[in-house]
Amino acid sequence: MKASLVFLVTLLFALMLEALPFPDAFVWFRPEWALLVILYWVIALPYRVGVGVAWMLGIMVDLLQGGVLGQHSLTYVIIAFTCAVFYQRLRMYHSWQQGVFVGLLVSISQLVDFCIDRYLGDAEPTLMIFVPAIITGALWPWSFVVLRSIRRMYAIR
Repeated sequence: MKASLVFLVTLLFALMLEALPFPDAFVWFRPEWALLVILYWVIALPYRVGVGVAWMLGIMVDLLQGGVLGQHSLTYVIIAFTCAVFYQRLRMYHSWQQGVFVGLLVSISQLVDFCIDRYLGDAEPTLMIFVPAIITGALWPWSFVVLRSIRRMYAIR
């Protein structure tokens, strides 16, 4: 029960960070908070958190941002599955190496989102779509430390 509550609180906090307003000039610099949190939990607890949780979180992000229903859930499922497959290898890496991997995964997510938006006529081609991936990858070591300390404080296994 305690583990589920802590997990739910971290996901709700990530959704609140996703909902923070950003100025239009800095919209490309918004990190993928929800994806960052789900990646941590998939790497830390792959048998408790997986594709189903990523899909539900993606639906919530879609509802929160008012986009196409299922767009973020599709990308979150792809990324969560990739992390679930490689979680043992990812645990062996240093946090900065994990950050590079997370940046690559988020860039895949951004690319899929861009392709869907482009198909719907909502996006113009630009390389700025990869800036959130770089920022999210750079934030990984700090978010890893914070989430790991929360997991250890509440002895979640």
